[in-house]
Amino acid sequence: MRLLLAMLLIAVSMTLVPLGAVFVLVGSAEQHHLDNAYVVGFVPGADCDGDHELYLRIEDGELVDCVPAGMFASGRINLPGFTDTQEDQVDDLVEALGEDGLSTTDQREIQHLVDQFAATVPREARPYHDEAVSGSDRTRLGIGMIVTGVVGVAGFFWLVKRRRATTSR
Repeated sequence: MRLLLAMLLIAVSMTLVPLGAVFVLVGSAEQHHLDNAYVVGFVPGADCDGDHELYLRIEDGELVDCVPAGMFASGRINLPGFTDTQEDQVDDLVEALGEDGLSTTDQREIQHLVDQFAATVPREARPYHDEAVSGSDRTRLGIGMIVTGVVGVAGFFWLVKRRRATTSR
């Protein structure tokens, strides 16, 4: 019976470590996306250089649709949780400021408006709102799984060592 429990301990522990590593990687990626969801990407030309929901071309303020191949772009500003009115207000500001290119001051003004609207977005309208665990919470859970797995493996070997010490006497 002890052998069965020890084998179960090592099996569960060895499963927790790689599963925890996956949780850490996925949680880190989700958190990166969450951190950049309302950060406007100002790019030269048509480059999509990061993980933003909104990209604007510096030269003229035009919207750059950065969608994977095979998907259709909307052609309009579309930020998660924003109302159509808020998106139109951002679009109007971009059009007003972008006629002669977007200066650093213009970029700050656009980002400030997006930040103001983002502060009013309810939690249930934000990315990953429907998941029980996401982002940094998933990363912390993964770290906990890894630690638990390592402690379980160490405990298994400690029990084996202790058992050998008591049987050799």
